[in-house]
Amino acid sequence: MALFKEPQPKHHSIRFLIGAALAILLAAALLVAATVFKIRDIEVTGNSFYSAQEIIDKVVADSYSSNSLYLYFKYQYLDTEEIPFVDKIEVSLVSPSKVRLRVYEKSIVGYVDYMGANLYFDKDGIVVESSSEVTEGIPCISGLKFDSLALYQKLNVADDSIFQRILDITQLVKKYELSPDRIEFGNNQTLTLYFEEMRAAFGNSGSLDEKVGRLHELFPDLEGRSGVLRMENYTEDSKFISFEQDEWEEQEEEEEEQTQEQEDGSEDGAETEEEESNP
Repeated sequence: MALFKEPQPKHHSIRFLIGAALAILLAAALLVAATVFKIRDIEVTGNSFYSAQEIIDKVVADSYSSNSLYLYFKYQYLDTEEIPFVDKIEVSLVSPSKVRLRVYEKSIVGYVDYMGANLYFDKDGIVVESSSEVTEGIPCISGLKFDSLALYQKLNVADDSIFQRILDITQLVKKYELSPDRIEFGNNQTLTLYFEEMRAAFGNSGSLDEKVGRLHELFPDLEGRSGVLRMENYTEDSKFISFEQDEWEEQEEEEEEQTQEQEDGSEDGAETEEEESNP
């Protein structure tokens, strides 16, 4: 009796061909995605604490993030590393090779120096950031008295109205392009701005806008001086201002004047002797 072999099923070869075709298509798609969606241009908006390049370096921190599709889905659906002073970053596709980074920064008005750390707080007095570094453009606020201090909690001060006063003065110094090293609040919310050795005393009365505006006008002549600019009683009507020079600066000026007088006297004496020797 003759024996016949039954034909082998071709299912496995068909599956192999389908799998190979899908693998080729996937590889081609990945190659296209890697080439077409490679980031060549990045636009950054909303940033002030960091430069555009600093934001780019923090966002495009690995080779995968140089792909616009990956970067978009990463910031859309995945947890991303927190950036100090930044609330969030939105990534949008302008084109396959260009992305836009919209930076939303935390609203910070100042910081307090507490146990070696700089604790930055917003207009409501809530501590939103802790850092060992000082950020340019954000003033140090001194003189605040609080019972407790913790990240993401409000500064526990006796009178919450001081936060509005802090907001007012920080907005005004930005408006008039002044950069005090420190803003100090004394008793009854008296206000003093420190610029190295020069201080501007505003007191606790109103007319803050007028006072800061006038300080802006006077500052070029006061920069580098040592003393107190008395503006407690300055108003739009009175315009009373005085400058109290620090004692050590007065002594230095007196010594300089005496030295100059001695030098002038020596020069005059030398000229007289020369005239007498040449009759």
